[in-house]
Amino acid sequence: MAEVLTWPAPATAVLATLVRERLPAEFSDVWVGTKIPNPTHPRMVRVSRTAGGGMATHGQTDHVYALFECWADDEDGAEELANVVRAVLKSSPGHWAHDTFIRWWKENSGPYSWPDASEQVRFQFTGEILLKI
Repeated sequence: MAEVLTWPAPATAVLATLVRERLPAEFSDVWVGTKIPNPTHPRMVRVSRTAGGGMATHGQTDHVYALFECWADDEDGAEELANVVRAVLKSSPGHWAHDTFIRWWKENSGPYSWPDASEQVRFQFTGEILLKI
């Protein structure tokens, strides 16, 4: 009998979909993705997978470390957007995104200002999420 292989969904696609689909209506103009668009948008969130984590030894969970970068036209707007994304992630366990079940979320660093070469203000934060395989 052939071995049945299972593998994780692309974590950045899962996370971008999760954030995009769960943002409140007043944030419907926010662009969410994995690459900075050209031209940029007034409010943006970029999701990146960072070093660390990996597939659990039992093969049913992908442990993802992620960076969330949030841009807006001013400091208050960028920090508010980061806080809204944090709230989305905190409420995500038990939900599905990109056909993937979210098991768990943990924030590793709260939002902090990270200067950007553009005219926009960026706040970013990191965390860990467990995705069912």
